[in-house]
Amino acid sequence: MRYNDKVEYLSPDAWRQWHTELLQSTVNRAWDRIAFYRKAMENAGVTKDDISSLDDIEKLPFTTRDDLSVNYPYGLFSVPLRDIVRIHTLRSAQANPIALGYTDSDLRHRRALSSRFLASAGVTADDIVQICLDPGMSNIWQDIREGAESLGALVIPPDSISTGARLRVLVDFKTTALVTTPSYGMHLLERLKRDGVPVASLSLKNAILVGETLTDEVRTRLEDGFSVETWSGYGIFEALGAGMAYECRCRCGLHLAMDHFIPEVVDPETGESLEPGSPGELVVTTVTARANPLIRFRTGDLTVLDTEPCACGRTTWRMMPVSGRCDDLVTLRGIRISPDHISKFLSDRAGGMRLPCLMVLRRRDHLMTIELRVAIGVDNFSGSLPELHRWVREVEQAFEENIGVACVVKPVEAASIMDRLPQDAIIGVAEEQD
Repeated sequence: MRYNDKVEYLSPDAWRQWHTELLQSTVNRAWDRIAFYRKAMENAGVTKDDISSLDDIEKLPFTTRDDLSVNYPYGLFSVPLRDIVRIHTLRSAQANPIALGYTDSDLRHRRALSSRFLASAGVTADDIVQICLDPGMSNIWQDIREGAESLGALVIPPDSISTGARLRVLVDFKTTALVTTPSYGMHLLERLKRDGVPVASLSLKNAILVGETLTDEVRTRLEDGFSVETWSGYGIFEALGAGMAYECRCRCGLHLAMDHFIPEVVDPETGESLEPGSPGELVVTTVTARANPLIRFRTGDLTVLDTEPCACGRTTWRMMPVSGRCDDLVTLRGIRISPDHISKFLSDRAGGMRLPCLMVLRRRDHLMTIELRVAIGVDNFSGSLPELHRWVREVEQAFEENIGVACVVKPVEAASIMDRLPQDAIIGVAEEQD
C-alpha cells in the first residue's frame, strides 16, 4: 500500500480548514466519550462548543504521560472494545503502565505513515530492509516493519544476535536499507572496520536513523564510512509511531505528518504557546486516531518549528532535530528511561524498600551503557554475599526484560553516591567517561 502524499502539498488555507474541522471532530468525540477529557476541559473552563477555530486549541488542557498511566487500562478509549483490534502496553514511572488501543483504521494509518517515511528515504519494493533496534524499541520497529512490508520490501526484523552476526547478515543477505539508531550505526561501522570487512562487499544504499538525534558529524561519518545516504526520522509511540516526521532530500528539518496531528511548540515552564521559530517543547494533538485520541500531548522533546514551505515543494511544517528534553527522561539507544521508573523498579525487587541509586551513563564503542550503583547496607540487606550476588543477577535480568536494554548492577556503600544525588532524592543520573 502506498500512501497518497498529495496532501503534503496543501495550501496554508487548506491546512487550516483541514485542521479546524478535524480538531472540532476530535474534541467532540473526546468530550462525549472520554470522561477524563470532559472533566479536564471543564476544569479548564472550556466546552466542546468553545472550539470553533484552530486558534482555540490553546484553550484546551494538556495531556501528559502520567495522565495516560492514571487512566489505565481503558480510561482513554473513545470506542467500544469490540472495535479494538490491537492493544499495546508501555512501561511507566507510575504504578500503572500505559495502554494504547487501535482500531483497524488506526493501524492502517500507522502503516501508511511508516511507509511514507520509508518511501521518502528511497525504500521501494526492490529493497532488503534490515532493522537493528534494541528490544525496548519493539513497538517502533513493528511500525517500521509493517511500513516496509506495505511497500513490498523484504524485511529482516531485529533479533538478539551479536553485532558480528548482524554484520554477516548485512553482507550475506545483501541488505540495501539499514534501519537503526545513529549510535548503533556508528557501532556497526567501527565493528566493520575492526573486522576488516570491505565496504565494497556491502549492498547498502540507505541508512534510516531513528530514536536519537542525528548530528551533522555522525551523518557525515556514516555516509562516508558506509557509502550510503542517511535519512532521519522522528516518532513517539504514544502518538503516531515512527512516521510522525521525516526528512526529504533538502535536509532542512523533518516534515511533520500534519494530516494526522496538529503540532505546537510551548514554553516548557509556563505552557504558553510560542510562535514558529521559537525553541520550546513539542506538543501534538492527534486528529485521525479513533481509539485513543490525544489532546495537546506534551512530548517533552525540545525543538523548533519552521512553517515556511520547503524547497522540495511540501507545505507541511518541519521540526528541527530534537535538541534535548525538558524533563528527566534519559534516552538510551532510542529507549526513554525515567529515573522514577528505575526507582520503582528497584523498590519492587527489594520488597518495597526504597534503595538509593545512581544511574551512571557511559559511552563505549559509540553505544551508551548504563550502570546502576545501588546503595546496599545492613539497614536494607541482611543476607549472605552469595544471596546478594544472586539478587544482582536477578535485577540485571529483570531490567533487560522490562526496560529493553542491558545494565550492570553494582552494589555500593550509600556514602559513595549520596553526595551525587539531588537534594532529598532517592535516585540520580550521572555521565562518566569510559
